Amino acid sequence: DRFALHLYSVNGKHLSTVPLDEEVTAMCLTEDFVVLGTMQWVPSHLSSSAPLQAAVPPVPMRVPVHSVSVTKEKSHILVGLEDGKLIVVGAGQPAEV
Repeated sequence: DRFALHLYSVNGKHLSTVPLDEEVTAMCLTEDFVVLGTMQWVPSHLSSSAPLQAAVPPVPMRVPVHSVSVTKEKSHILVGLEDGKLIVVGAGQPAEV
């Protein structure tokens, strides 16, 4: 229970908590999802509605994640790694990606 992500309403009411196995090193918010990057996993998609739930399984990485960003069309996730590489992950349905 060392790491957790907490969801609060605009008025400060606690809505949900998700325990995490690792420290979050990068985060990006969209209308529908919270995209997380950690030292070994990228990206974890959590539904932004209460309660927070994993939308897809995380993808293992061998290098720590430094940044995550979602494209304007929400079709891809851009992942910046510690070694300078940029990974592009398809985020939509196969027909959309």
